[in-house]
Amino acid sequence: MTKEPIIALNNIDVTFHNKGQTVQAVKDVSLEVDRGDIYGVVGFSGAGKSTLVRVINRLQKPTAGSVEVNGQDILTLRSGELRAARQKIGMIFQHFNLMNARTIADNVDYPLMGTGLSHKERQEKVARLLDLVGLSEKAKDYPAQLSGGQKQRVAIARALANDPEILISDEATSALDPKTTTAILELLKRLNKDLGLTVVLITHEMEAVKEICNKVAVMEDGRIIERGDLVSIFSDPQQPLTRDFINTATQIDQALEKIYKQAKTLGLDDHHRLVQLKYVGASTDAPLITELFKRYQVVSNILYGNVEILQDTPLGNLVVVMAGEPDQLEQAWQYCRDAGIEITLLKPENPEVA
Repeated sequence: MTKEPIIALNNIDVTFHNKGQTVQAVKDVSLEVDRGDIYGVVGFSGAGKSTLVRVINRLQKPTAGSVEVNGQDILTLRSGELRAARQKIGMIFQHFNLMNARTIADNVDYPLMGTGLSHKERQEKVARLLDLVGLSEKAKDYPAQLSGGQKQRVAIARALANDPEILISDEATSALDPKTTTAILELLKRLNKDLGLTVVLITHEMEAVKEICNKVAVMEDGRIIERGDLVSIFSDPQQPLTRDFINTATQIDQALEKIYKQAKTLGLDDHHRLVQLKYVGASTDAPLITELFKRYQVVSNILYGNVEILQDTPLGNLVVVMAGEPDQLEQAWQYCRDAGIEITLLKPENPEVA
């Protein structure tokens, strides 16, 4: 089934004027999100990602560009039409934005007021939503009685009250511990699958993108500098910032830092080379280390290994010390390249692609 764009941002600029200063927060950005995507927009603080996404429901009006959501030109809607359009776009935030004086059930019920549903229908819907996010037993509690993860689940239930087709998560896991973050991301993934919900995930953590997104755009200084499907971005990042994000998410940076500190003990010379192997998909199934020894008498001592499963595709990283005669090492590297494996010769000061 062909997916259709549910969000289309075209040539978006957002410029702020404050006290004689002009700040261009978003610069000529175009972005399409297909129906059913979990689309990650990642960047450091100040990159413009939150400003860009607030354009989707016109919480932020762009200085230039066009915005289409569900086939509607959001920028031309009148106030009543805009309110109706916004009901189909749920939002969750880092700090939950719950009303402390209301019970959990009343927080979820709040967006349903004025919708024409009867009191009983609203109660039934609130109960269904709380069950959906696993908080049925907390209906009569107050926000102060909940953990951070539970508060975010309430915020998600509230965001789903008007049956939106799009859910925007703006740094919604940033204030949560790793275990709770994983649980919230799994919930978003389940909602995407079970409800057909399109999710736009704004984050500065590539780890969150890696867990649930099928597509990703990387922002820097108000622009999208790289975009694509998750596997392509992780297996072949083009921009230095993207590589930095990915190396942090896969923990390769930490591993290399430790390895480089021990570089003197590795005895590196023309017969012993420090090598990083990166491979995607079927390449990970091959008994590579065994084959290199059988074919070329090259011995590989594994210092670090990691295999991620991204969108059902294996993505592997190995750091090894390869030992053998120089000509045999060259043949072994060529064998790896022929198998679709990227080879990088690592030097503590200057890595180079073989």
